[in-house]
Amino acid sequence: MFQLVGAPFDHFDECLGFLRERQVRSADSRVDGGWSTNTSLGHPVMEATGWVAYVIGRARTALVTAGPDARSAYQWLVNNQNPDGGWGSLAGCASRVWLTCLGLRALHQLNPYADTINKGLEWLMAARGEEGGWGEVPGRPPTVTHTSFALVTILELRPQWNDTRTIPAFEWLTAHLDTTRLDDRDARVESYNTSIFEGNDTPVVWQTVMPHYGLAFAASALLRHPKGPPAELIADAFKTIRSEQLPSGAWPNVHGGSGESVWSVAPFVNALSDVRRVSPAMPSDLILWAPSLVVIQRADAGDQPLTAIIRAQRRARFLRAFGRHWSVALLSLSALLGLLLVGLGRFSWNDFTLGLILPLGLFVTEQYRNRHSP
Repeated sequence: MFQLVGAPFDHFDECLGFLRERQVRSADSRVDGGWSTNTSLGHPVMEATGWVAYVIGRARTALVTAGPDARSAYQWLVNNQNPDGGWGSLAGCASRVWLTCLGLRALHQLNPYADTINKGLEWLMAARGEEGGWGEVPGRPPTVTHTSFALVTILELRPQWNDTRTIPAFEWLTAHLDTTRLDDRDARVESYNTSIFEGNDTPVVWQTVMPHYGLAFAASALLRHPKGPPAELIADAFKTIRSEQLPSGAWPNVHGGSGESVWSVAPFVNALSDVRRVSPAMPSDLILWAPSLVVIQRADAGDQPLTAIIRAQRRARFLRAFGRHWSVALLSLSALLGLLLVGLGRFSWNDFTLGLILPLGLFVTEQYRNRHSP
């Protein structure tokens, strides 16, 4: 993250030394060059290797002698790709969308010309569901988190795929994104078993748990929308990101605990950095310049005056707000209408109370679902 935002980092060399020390060495080509997590029992896995390989590629440390061995890391990624083109935690584990994205992004940083990238992209595109988005694995319902990370990965590797290969997924994402939550209620935590055989028929099994902050990845994805970033969604997303940041600078733990973690900081720093780095203008947009103002008019709105576009944005914002707070609106309207009828003598107070039962029940149900959905 320090490298990404261009901030001074006094411990850069120490971090490289730590990563070099933790890089696994082995005569087994599927083990050599990777990194393990603290819970993977010393086995190198994509959950660690993917991020480290991406970082050393992004930071251009391949020739730093005191740093990790980038060539060995690259070979680990290649050797642990499954025959179907995707990646699991390690070779032989079922391919997963999130881990395949990690593998592709890491390979692209270390060697953008790797043959295995095309094979991985083919698996990723085939894993997309009929609704347009991606789930944890092929066949699972799509989630905002996995769809966003897949789109960021695809457009990082293939910026020219801003057509029917990605537009349906963006349409699904904009229709299902809740900009009022930091996490994705359908993919707050990704949990699955990882297993490996160690020279016998008894596998070593451990559980892998990955926390996800869906809004951060969604914001990064929407900034790359082929038709231009949707201004209202982007504004609402970053408003939530800013308002939910804790005084310490971190963001709330996705598990609801009081502890703070780098996992709850990095995605948001990345999203905030993307606001600086990703241009909001598309090649076919009309850019209107003024001495102290720049207006970007989308290509598909070129025949509309700016006043009409602004009015349409306001209507869209109202409809999204109503979709999120319809139960509050229904309860308020029922109460006001009931009070008016009581005042006119058309309703008794008993009728007024009975008339509020249904809207009150819908309000309570909707609020409980929003706060307790997994």
